[in-house]
Amino acid sequence: MADIHPSAIIDSHAKLAEGVKVHPFAVIEDDVEIDTGSEILAGTVLRKGSRVGKNCRLGPYATIATEPHDYSFKGEMSYTILGDGVRISSFSGVERATGEGKATLIGQGSTLMPHVYIGHNSKVGQEVTIIGGTEIAGHVEIGDFAYIGGSSVLHQFCRVGAYVATAGMSGILQDILPFSMAQGRPVMHYRLNKVGLERRGIIGERYKILEKAIRGFRRKDWVLLNELASQSEDVAFMLKFKESSERGLSKFAG
Repeated sequence: MADIHPSAIIDSHAKLAEGVKVHPFAVIEDDVEIDTGSEILAGTVLRKGSRVGKNCRLGPYATIATEPHDYSFKGEMSYTILGDGVRISSFSGVERATGEGKATLIGQGSTLMPHVYIGHNSKVGQEVTIIGGTEIAGHVEIGDFAYIGGSSVLHQFCRVGAYVATAGMSGILQDILPFSMAQGRPVMHYRLNKVGLERRGIIGERYKILEKAIRGFRRKDWVLLNELASQSEDVAFMLKFKESSERGLSKFAG
């Protein structure tokens, strides 16, 4: 059974799995589901529509599934869904989605450090790290294994590709290519995310092809990029990302 501090306020309709631990002064509303092994730290608020996976750690003083700051939201039932192993630190918040049955998603193993805010309908991939003070608008997408530097600001509908690293205080107004490193206000592509890729085992010939690809994007050499895409799933992934961009790609430095 769940381990609940007597000062916590929990609606009788909330569903807490075995092994959930709730610390002092937490508030859990109705239509909240928390899976096995998760821990809700002091002062954290889970509003209706919260769906928390296994072994998550939330707070202290985090807020999950707040109503979206969106004029089109009319009180419809929507969700914030946290995958297994998500960590959300103190004073961070995640809105639920606009649209009946829609969800704001945080992928498994992702970490939100203190004072991070994620807007409605955004999608954060797995094992993403978002450093403190970052503000993310609605409908933003962040790919798997990305790293967002502290105090960054992301415009609505922007996309940050998988394996990207951005510097702190970046202003992200357009999409950032997968595998790259970017910084600035507005953010610009600089090079591959070398250290991050090495940590994920992207080395050797696989890395060398990505080096050629990032130079091809810089020069807008679509012939080269299509040739590389026929050899590399990574480059094909980058091209597909570029072709599906609605806000356009961020520029290249230099």
